[in-house]
Amino acid sequence: MRICLLPTETLHRIFTTIYEDSIPITRATLAALARTCRTFKEPALDILWKRLDGFEPLFLCLPESVRTRNVQGNLTLKRPPFKKEWRIVCQYAQRIHFLSIDHTALDIIDDRVIQTLVSTPPLTLLLPNLRTLRWWDDRESFLPLLRTLLGPTITSLELGSGDWTPSFARSALLASLSARCPFIREFRCIGYYEDSQESLDVICEVVCGLRKLSHFDTGVLNTQVLVHLASLSSLKSLSFETCDLNDIHPNSTATFIHQLNDVTISTSSPSALTQYLRNVHFLSCRSVTLLFDGNDVWPPYDPLDIPDLIVSLSESFSPDLEQIVVYFDSQLKINEELNNPRFAIAFDAVAPLLSLSRLKTLNLSWLCTSAIDDGSLKRMAQSWPQLEEFHFGGGIRWLIPPSLTFIGLVHLVQHCRRLHTIEMTFHASSIDTNSDLFSKIIPNKNITSIDVGISPIVDSLIVACQLHALLPNLTSVFTFQSFEDISPLPALFENLEVGWGRVDTYLEALTTGAKIKDKIDQRP
Repeated sequence: MRICLLPTETLHRIFTTIYEDSIPITRATLAALARTCRTFKEPALDILWKRLDGFEPLFLCLPESVRTRNVQGNLTLKRPPFKKEWRIVCQYAQRIHFLSIDHTALDIIDDRVIQTLVSTPPLTLLLPNLRTLRWWDDRESFLPLLRTLLGPTITSLELGSGDWTPSFARSALLASLSARCPFIREFRCIGYYEDSQESLDVICEVVCGLRKLSHFDTGVLNTQVLVHLASLSSLKSLSFETCDLNDIHPNSTATFIHQLNDVTISTSSPSALTQYLRNVHFLSCRSVTLLFDGNDVWPPYDPLDIPDLIVSLSESFSPDLEQIVVYFDSQLKINEELNNPRFAIAFDAVAPLLSLSRLKTLNLSWLCTSAIDDGSLKRMAQSWPQLEEFHFGGGIRWLIPPSLTFIGLVHLVQHCRRLHTIEMTFHASSIDTNSDLFSKIIPNKNITSIDVGISPIVDSLIVACQLHALLPNLTSVFTFQSFEDISPLPALFENLEVGWGRVDTYLEALTTGAKIKDKIDQRP
């Protein structure tokens, strides 16, 4: 059967495949297909114009008698398009489902083009089938154009840039958003972070008008907004920043009973979040990410706050949690604090998380885990049999000798059979490979690389052999390589780069040898 005789739906699928798989010649290929025959024209144009970055391509469709370039090279118009010429623009504009606008897209068109866009003919939407709008420009002079684009067909909206802080003009636009776009499902308002009652009221007005919201990413939210969000059965993803604690009242509690796929909370410190979570509960949530922005203040956290934080996590979030990620956005600049034992968290601090039997991802890489020993790690591994990603204290150069040894790594591999990612600091030395613990373990073939942070190492060859027996497909080990800014460096942590570099070399040889042996064994 000739391709030109295929149904339009089939041609759509074929041309979509061309568009997705033929980068960077996709647009030229689709344009050529549209000119091939009448059968190809409509489906090819639909896909060609479905996604648009900026307005320039749309106005280049106008006759040369209408459009031109100014002295700066920007697109401009000699005169406003007449009704017949505007139909040309509409012919393509109605095909646009996704529009992305940034500084560059607006800087290459001049005021005449903007004025034409804003002066859309009466009773006509500029983009009548627009579904997704990404607006990344913070200049208020372009807000009238943004307002023109907002319509009831939009289901996904992203507003933001380097500075989308609250202003009267931005707040006025947001206040009218639910009336203009009542069917929004995904809404990101990046940069709207001012912690003022007026700004919080605006966000509340927006959210309370969006009844079908499923993904919401914004700045500061107060409990009033969270109470409304908690009532939405459609909500699946939520990202926000905690507000001033003075806004939280004992009788104002937000309880999310509907299932959330993920929650991301940004805050200033563990103690601030602990207090906040007393009034916010996520009873059915799969993933939580906590972002602590200390603004480069040392220390990044108070060790005394960590136990309370983890308790609040275990109490405020669902026992069905599958992912916990904790990030500290702070730089450690004081060398003497890197070997301060008070930062090492004890097993009791993480023990409340043991009840999360469905945990798949745990990322506590910023915390100092030097006080956790092999027995404690064994209990953790036994409690999380579905664990797939494990980041535990390997994300920073803590110079406190780790209590974990190679045996702890063995426990982890033994009890967490689904593991594919490991980042942890431990004391890498030889162990008794004849013991039941090691000799009866089932090797993990999913792991091809691990991150050992700042793990001390004694004998590279022995460690490489043990790693190969435990993780037969392991080919590379990552570790911190720069210690020039730390002086003096404790003897235990000297020559880490050399020691682990040798492990990499040995692993390559061991893996190659194992592959050769497998080929020999497979011969008839």
